[in-house]
Amino acid sequence: MVSDLVREKRDSDREDPMRLFWTLGLCSALLPGLVNAAEKAEEGWKTYRNVKFGFEISYPADMEYKAYVDGASADLKDAKTGHTLVDFEVWPPSECPRQPENTIAKEVGIDRAKAITQADGPDGSSYCGDPVTVREYVSLHGAKIYELELTCMRETYPQSHDDTDEAEPEGTREEAEPVITVEGKKGPTYFVDISPSWKKQILSADPVGVDPRMQPTKGAIDLAVVRKILGTVKTFPIQKPPGICIEELQNRGLSIGTPRR
Repeated sequence: MVSDLVREKRDSDREDPMRLFWTLGLCSALLPGLVNAAEKAEEGWKTYRNVKFGFEISYPADMEYKAYVDGASADLKDAKTGHTLVDFEVWPPSECPRQPENTIAKEVGIDRAKAITQADGPDGSSYCGDPVTVREYVSLHGAKIYELELTCMRETYPQSHDDTDEAEPEGTREEAEPVITVEGKKGPTYFVDISPSWKKQILSADPVGVDPRMQPTKGAIDLAVVRKILGTVKTFPIQKPPGICIEELQNRGLSIGTPRR
């Protein structure tokens, strides 16, 4: 009985390489099918193409991509209700000021994601800091996609309890320390690297409802659909626009203004 069990174990060990061979072959045959299925799932989608910034993006037929200012900003809307689902922005939209040579698209996107969250009020400010999570993947056409989550905070300054009408002499009032309150986590929010050959540039995608500081909106979109939409982003070569920046003129000793009479 023991010898039979040993013989069966050895036979199974000899079969394992063959099983691995057939498994690998099956996976190789299935992977192209999965890719084709993903591409077919977008049949019937609309495509927005921007020749100024060199990208195109597809989206479901029941949505509308409303672009503004040559596509530097856009809203993805529900075609039936008109409610905004995702806010898009190309950043930076212009050539000036020139970027340093060592600029990284990922850092451009993260800095912009933080900058658009800042809001100042009479009693303090609200902002979202460095991302707590950053996920990276690529579109079907090789464009790098970044998914972020950021922690949002509010700074408030204690109000003065002095009821007198006389103002304190300048320099005598002590600087009050702000009270910092965590307002929640914003995300996920996204951006795609659409950089041309001479500069770093990103396309941000901010779904409505992902910022805990904002009032609830009527529009809503499944985040899985957002990821699928971003997965269609495709970039193509464009020509560098002619022109010169003001700082470049200044470096040459020139200035822009009203000529002297």
